[in-house]
Amino acid sequence: MRVNFLYNEDKDIDCLLSKGGGSNNQPGNKTKTYEALLTYTSELGNRERVRGFVRGFIQNNKLDPQKDALVIQKNWASISGEFEKRAERVFGLSITDAITAYLTITGRFSYRIEEKYFYVSAKKTNANTTAMHELWHFYTWYKFGRETEQRIGMEKYNDIKESLTVLLNIECSDLMGSEIDKGYPQHQELRNKITDSWNKTKDIDEVWDVILT
Repeated sequence: MRVNFLYNEDKDIDCLLSKGGGSNNQPGNKTKTYEALLTYTSELGNRERVRGFVRGFIQNNKLDPQKDALVIQKNWASISGEFEKRAERVFGLSITDAITAYLTITGRFSYRIEEKYFYVSAKKTNANTTAMHELWHFYTWYKFGRETEQRIGMEKYNDIKESLTVLLNIECSDLMGSEIDKGYPQHQELRNKITDSWNKTKDIDEVWDVILT
């Protein structure tokens, strides 16, 4: 698996407009950047107005996403091989895709497995924890996703795949620096259930069966 970290202004705009105002896990919860956008303009359908905001935000905050993408890439290279080994051991599969990680100012990071990309923060020069979190969703989908989502529905699958990232705190804590994967408040009970099952079995298939019961 190769993850390429890039800054693409149009992708940044896409993320800001589609996720800045809320997400599946935080509906209606606007990010600070999105709130700043609303102060700047009410013409969210005017892409060039939004582009002006994005460029101004980057300049005013002294960001250099093109340069920082190279730093983020280097930081990722320092742990990516070990992360892949551990993820492959957990899920019992490898991912051979080339995946793009786009930098964004949005403050919220979505992903699209079918298009092989996800987002990381343009405000930080180390995105390792975010990258591992998003890639964990890729592994989960390739292992269980399509069949499970069809069976239990998108909403319940979303709760499960978000909760499953708690395993990063067990299997990859040394790769995350001082960060942890906190999860969302509504998923804490399920995350605890996953942790208990994993500590007993170390078998992702058994954990998945426990989650679904």
